[in-house]
Amino acid sequence: YSLLITMLTEDKGGLNAVLSLVTVIWGSRLTLQFVWKGGYTLEGEDYRWAYVKDVFGANKLALHIFNLFFVVIYQSILLLLLVTPQLALIGEDMALTTLDTILAGIFLFLVAMETLADCQQQAFQRRKYSSDQVGESDGEVQDGFVQSGLWAYCRHPNFLCEILIWWVFAMIPLSRVGCGWSLVGAVNLTGLFTGSQDLTEQISASKYPEYRRYQKTVPAFIPSVRMMTIKRRD
Repeated sequence: YSLLITMLTEDKGGLNAVLSLVTVIWGSRLTLQFVWKGGYTLEGEDYRWAYVKDVFGANKLALHIFNLFFVVIYQSILLLLLVTPQLALIGEDMALTTLDTILAGIFLFLVAMETLADCQQQAFQRRKYSSDQVGESDGEVQDGFVQSGLWAYCRHPNFLCEILIWWVFAMIPLSRVGCGWSLVGAVNLTGLFTGSQDLTEQISASKYPEYRRYQKTVPAFIPSVRMMTIKRRD
């Protein structure tokens, strides 16, 4: 959508080019992550989907309706809503400003942090399922879920980065046009990830007894200043 907006507007350089570039980088990272999870294989399926199917039970029609409207239609619309800040800039001066450069840098930093969180999760999963590397002294593996790295500061560092990425993107047109409706994508994504967090944690708590303790000691999204100080001392 971002590339399409750039191609269809008269001014294809400056801020338009930067916005397209950062969204392509974001999309490339997401695609590679999906490949790692086996999402493009015939048998590939998000682990949460099995739990969603259990909710609908034998009502296959309701499941197919949910899949059509929520997974296919709504999430496709959400991708368009995420780039409404770029739509809001059509007809505006697209010359790069210092603020634009700073926000683009923050966007890329958050993409890098989300990548780091995913890599830490990936490394843990490899360690967890590699029997020759798992010992009784590896408490994290014995608990069954990652708790180190960025995951020691909040329970969903990848979710946090993804949400912040699109709030940063939504801030870009505000200094030019003050267009509040360009925030609708970021608001929708925040709601989606909050709901996804609830489902993810229900699954984790049902599988791993120690996850309740993790929930009580580590914040879901925003780590406290006290916790960050303690982690630095450790």
